Amino acid sequence: QSSSHGRVGFRTMGCLFSKEDKGSRYAVGGETEDGGDAAPARSQSSSKSEAKTEPLVAKPKLDPKDFIYMKRTGEKLVKAPGTVNGQQFVIDRCEDCEIYIMDECDSLMIDDCVRCKIVVGPTTGSIFVRDCSDCTCVFMCRQYRCRDCKDIDTHLHVTTRPIIETSTNMRFGCWDFHYEGLEAQMRSAGISEWQNFWSHIYNFNPDDATWSLMPPERTALAALEPLPDFSELKGVAEALADGARPPLCVRTLGERDSAPKEGCLILVPACDAHMAREICDMAHAAKVSLVRTNRCQLTEAWAVSFLEAGGAAFHAELCKGKAIGLEFGGEGCADAMRGVASSGGFPMLENPDQYAEWRYMGVEG
Repeated sequence: QSSSHGRVGFRTMGCLFSKEDKGSRYAVGGETEDGGDAAPARSQSSSKSEAKTEPLVAKPKLDPKDFIYMKRTGEKLVKAPGTVNGQQFVIDRCEDCEIYIMDECDSLMIDDCVRCKIVVGPTTGSIFVRDCSDCTCVFMCRQYRCRDCKDIDTHLHVTTRPIIETSTNMRFGCWDFHYEGLEAQMRSAGISEWQNFWSHIYNFNPDDATWSLMPPERTALAALEPLPDFSELKGVAEALADGARPPLCVRTLGERDSAPKEGCLILVPACDAHMAREICDMAHAAKVSLVRTNRCQLTEAWAVSFLEAGGAAFHAELCKGKAIGLEFGGEGCADAMRGVASSGGFPMLENPDQYAEWRYMGVEG
């Protein structure tokens, strides 16, 4: 049973993903599961405004069957970029399948799947996994939640805290996959490569739900190989071979018990966002680990106090747009990165206890 706290915190999710509401579950683009038109909500104010405007051009009807994989066994299935276009998607009762949703989704439900490999591109809402087992998942979304699952490996990029409920042997790793068109889809979905809380797990049932983080060398590509022979995946295996870093998103160590104790934080203003990747490249060359990243709006009052407490000078540009923070770790990391930060004019803090509050600023849920 879900706790009352969970229902409040994810009220929208609970309404959308109610198992009992089969009609809304498969509603796509104004249609219900049986093909009937869903009645749109209309207000008096909207009726008045419509009387003053030109008639709306009817949108082409969408077929719900194009947004559902149901009762598939032993198949390799792909939705190419441009075929989902921000609609809801459902994966239900599939076994031994390889499923690639390589497009932007509004939300996605995965129910009762066994021994499947499932890749899902940028999802503006929630991915909700229920009653699944022995699956490998690679997800990018704003919210992730699983319930009554077991033995699932998930490589995750999520902009809120991942939530597990009454699930066992759940293993998580950082998203490090890539495919052509991913960057444009992320921009459209409003998902930043610098905001990923994949390891900041919230467990609703700490007494009976278990989870762990995968070894950092365990990549999404290794979990998915051999990749199916889809034209949309051409060149992906070669680009990510031998643990190569993905060309867009960054791989972080996250909340591991083995995370280094020595650390430093470099803050990069939005106007210099392109420099964040270069800083990560220089850190990688110096064998310095990237532990966490975040991207959030800073107020001037908070930034002044925060930086002064860390012995760094305030930069007004940090409060213009969302600033990017890069936390590095490992012995000697501060010495290795001090010159990099200084040459770019970026403030750097060197006391993890002092800058810890930055780590989860802006996280929802």
